[in-house]
Amino acid sequence: MPWLDIAVAVGLIATLLTALTTRKRSLTPVSVVGGAAFILLGVAWWVEGDRWQVIALTVCGALVAGLAVWARSGRLTVLSRAASVVVVAALVIVAGAAWGLPPLRVPVPSGPQAVGVGSTVWIDDSRDARGGDGGEGESRSIPATVWYPASASGEAAAYLPDRGRVDELTGGLAAQYGMPALMFDGVARARANATEDAPPTDGRFPVVIASPGSGSTRWLMTSWAEELASHGIIVVALDHPYDSASAELADGSTADSELVATGDDEHDQAAADAAAAIRAQDISAVIDRIDRGDAGLPALDHADPSLIIAAGHSLGGAAAVEAARMDDRIRGVIDIDGMPRSPAGTDLGRPVVFLVAGDSDPNPEYETAVNGFLAHGDAERVTLDGVAHLGFVDAGLILAPLPTITGIRGPEGPRLSAQATLALVDAVTSDAPLDQKALSGIGVVG
Repeated sequence: MPWLDIAVAVGLIATLLTALTTRKRSLTPVSVVGGAAFILLGVAWWVEGDRWQVIALTVCGALVAGLAVWARSGRLTVLSRAASVVVVAALVIVAGAAWGLPPLRVPVPSGPQAVGVGSTVWIDDSRDARGGDGGEGESRSIPATVWYPASASGEAAAYLPDRGRVDELTGGLAAQYGMPALMFDGVARARANATEDAPPTDGRFPVVIASPGSGSTRWLMTSWAEELASHGIIVVALDHPYDSASAELADGSTADSELVATGDDEHDQAAADAAAAIRAQDISAVIDRIDRGDAGLPALDHADPSLIIAAGHSLGGAAAVEAARMDDRIRGVIDIDGMPRSPAGTDLGRPVVFLVAGDSDPNPEYETAVNGFLAHGDAERVTLDGVAHLGFVDAGLILAPLPTITGIRGPEGPRLSAQATLALVDAVTSDAPLDQKALSGIGVVG
C-alpha cells in the first residue's frame, strides 16, 4: 500500500487548509503540518523513487507552499482562493492514483528452489501467422517465457525484461484497460525475483504450460509462475499473437490484440471459441517442442514430458481445457476463472481444478459449463471468496484491492492460485485423486 503518498497528500492538503483558515494566527500549525508532509514526501522519493505520482505530489507541494505564503501575507484574493481549490483537487486526484496504482512489488517465492527465467519465440510451421492450417506466408509465432528451478540465484530480472518492448507492452496493456500508458509506469519499473538465464537445476521436473487472459499478457502470471518454479516446477507461459495485448513475433515485429467486443453476443462468443481453439493448438505445439527436445532453452531439457499440466486464466483457462480435450499428453488441467468452451459434458479423463472468483457476479452460463465437467471424473471447483476475476493474476498486485475489480484479497490471488496448482501437480505426479483437504485450505470446494 502506498501509504507514504497518501500521508503526504493528506499532509499537504492539511497545510493548505490551515494556511487558508488561520492566516491571522501563529505560523506554528502551518509549519508543523507542512514540515511533516515534506519529510514524508522525501521518504516517498527515497522508498518509491521518481514515480509520476511522487513527482506530481512534489509539484503540488510547491504550489501549496506558495499559496500558504500568499495566504499568510494577508493578500489572499478570489483568484488565489480559486487556485487553492484547484490544487486541493489535484492533490486528491494524485493521492487516489497513488492508492489505486501502488508500486508493483512481486512477493518473494516461498519454495526452497532458486528461480531462473528465460524467453524465446517459437515458430509453428504447420500453421499460418493467425493460427490457421498452413498456407502461404508467415508461420505461427509463439512467444514464451519459462520460469524454472535454478541451481543458483543472482540479480533479479526486471518484471518486464527490456528487449526493446517495454513501451509496447505497457502501451498494449493500457489500451486494453482504457488507461493512459503512464498508468503502467510502475509495472515498467518493477523487478521480479527470478534470475535471467540462471543455470537450471539438475533433474526432471513437471511442466505447467499456461495461457493468459484475452487481451492480457504472460507477464501478468509472473508471481504465480515464480512461486511454482520455487517448488520444483517448470512453467511455460505463452502469449498468443493477435490475441494477447502485445506479442512479439519471430521476425522481431509486434502483433497487438485484434479481439474486440462488438456487443453482438453470438458473434463475440464465436470469436472467443475460435480464439480458445487457436490457443489450445499453441499449447500442443509447445508440447511437440518438448517431446522433440528442440525447445532451444536449457531449462526445458529438464522437462518431464510425462508430467505436463495445462493451465490458464480466463480465456486461457478455456484454452487449457480445450487443449486437454484434444491432446492426451496433458495429464491435468487448472482453469483459473475461465468459462470452458469445449463441448458440454466432456469427460477429460484426468484431474481438473476450476478456480472460481468468489467476488465476481454469478454467471449462469459459466456455472452450467463448469457443472458439466464436475459431473465427470476427477474434477473439483474451488471458490476463492474475496478474490475477483483480475485478482488471480498480477493485476491484483498492480491495482488497488477493489471488490469489483480484484477483490479485497486480490493481492493474495496469485499465491492461492499457485497453491491450487501445486495440489493438482501433486495429484498428477503421484497418480492419485485430487486432495480435497489440500484444496479446502485454499477456498470453498464444491
